[in-house]
Amino acid sequence: MNIKKKLKTVGANEFGLSSRIKIAVDSKDNHYIIKNVKSRIIMKTGQKINETTNQIKPNIIGAVFLATTAPVCSKTKNYLEEKKINIIFDYIVF
Repeated sequence: MNIKKKLKTVGANEFGLSSRIKIAVDSKDNHYIIKNVKSRIIMKTGQKINETTNQIKPNIIGAVFLATTAPVCSKTKNYLEEKKINIIFDYIVF
């Protein structure tokens, strides 16, 4: 039985980010960078996610996660884990 995280979208401009970046928050004040793409997430994208995380972290209390439906390259997955960015695949945005 998979329990999906319930996420609520927030404006990326609150963090000084482009409006093209999708940010969501859960009930525990954790923030999620949402990447719904069809292709695999590779290292170049992982580095951009890390940069975005570094802009979000000073403004929040909780942790920052990556929420995606796409597969993640193993090197990128390890890179994000080293940077303390966890990845979730089961979520609902409303």
